[in-house]
Amino acid sequence: MKHDSHTGVVRPEAGDAPPSGPEARRRQILDAAEACFRDKGFHGASIADISAVAGVSAGHIYYYFRNKEEIIAAIAEAELEALLEIHDSVHLERNVVEAIVARSGDIVIHYTDPQNSRLRLEILAESARNPCICARVHALDRRARESAYQSLRLANPKLTGEALEARIAAQYEVISAILFGITARAVRGIAVDHQVLKREVMDAVRCVLERG
Repeated sequence: MKHDSHTGVVRPEAGDAPPSGPEARRRQILDAAEACFRDKGFHGASIADISAVAGVSAGHIYYYFRNKEEIIAAIAEAELEALLEIHDSVHLERNVVEAIVARSGDIVIHYTDPQNSRLRLEILAESARNPCICARVHALDRRARESAYQSLRLANPKLTGEALEARIAAQYEVISAILFGITARAVRGIAVDHQVLKREVMDAVRCVLERG
């Protein structure tokens, strides 16, 4: 295997055994696509670019994905599945508020990485101009929202009915703005102590959840 210092991707070389199983090969293609989209943008990166980074033929890519839109949708789907796993772990905690606060700190560290932020912004930018991607991203966002609402209902045990739903909707938007606003800040390359930022974000999220 050969590590590409420019993309950060480990590429197979001649003689390397291919990843075993269709899911492993599919993940190989997605990893390569993520690197290309971060480096060149969705429109700048071609299937040939992804093929070269992945070390597979273009035909091999088309076996798994019909086009780049399907690739970017799969990347967004994988991000959602990771987020849903976080939500599931929160549901099992005794102190849901502290669990949400702690996971928020972990998420913000993830998004302070410019590599992660660039890819996320590329997906959001494409969803703003591509109706097909827009529909897929909106559907994924609805799933994320519904899952998060389950945790927020547990975090607001004193409320019921319309008051509860209005409260958790507002909490979700504010917490999302805090966390994902870091994405836009991170790509600017602004220097900040990540551990201090994590603590401040956790305090802010706790304030949103505990405010009367």
